[in-house]
Amino acid sequence: MSAAYWRGSIALAEATSSHQGHWLFTSRFGGVSDAPFDDWNLAAHVGDDGAAVLTNRRRVAELAGVNVEDVVFMRQCHSADVEVVESGVGEVQSVDGLVTATPDLVVVALSADCVPVSMVDVQAGVVAAVHSGWQGMVAGVVDTALVAMQDLGAARERIRVSLGPAICGPCYPVPPERARIAAQAAPASAATSPDGQPAIDVRAGLAAQLRAAGIVVEYVGGCTAEDPQLFSYRRDGETGRQGVAVWWNR
Repeated sequence: MSAAYWRGSIALAEATSSHQGHWLFTSRFGGVSDAPFDDWNLAAHVGDDGAAVLTNRRRVAELAGVNVEDVVFMRQCHSADVEVVESGVGEVQSVDGLVTATPDLVVVALSADCVPVSMVDVQAGVVAAVHSGWQGMVAGVVDTALVAMQDLGAARERIRVSLGPAICGPCYPVPPERARIAAQAAPASAATSPDGQPAIDVRAGLAAQLRAAGIVVEYVGGCTAEDPQLFSYRRDGETGRQGVAVWWNR
């Protein structure tokens, strides 16, 4: 099957500068991995063949128009920790957000039910890729990323956020105590499964947190558990990871 993905650009043209910010959300299809990681798996930690993962990552680099050495991944840990990167470093350990002001440096967040987040201030030339599950939502990972972007010159009123494909609330039933903790931190995340169990809608919770901070938010793609063109850990167990790649250039 040919590659399937969503991409978008934000352009800024001024008398003194011309910047473009870009995001790319990948799907399950368009790579070379074998089952159960078939086939555009971008994660190196799930048990997939390393050569296949590298080929799949090169596909992202090609779509962004850069070398794979200029694409930065991270080993995510369901935290609120983010790191600013200035050059290609392969894979950053134990963070859930990457922020950069370096043109043509692509930062990537991976997911298979959690929310992949693109954050762009095209005027400042500052972008971020964030991974957030319910724990990151409770810990405030998107706000941590916003602060890191501001430290590099971004302004909240200019930042545009895209929340990519993620598991929807009805498909994500959880124990009552977990739902209570999530709803306490983000009331908009409260949901119910079709059989009446408490559930969490992480995308809705993140969107509410961001909008309360004055950020313009859009949704990209649908529910990972319902769409067979997307990886879903909740649905499949052992599986691959799609991602969001974010960058800017002049």
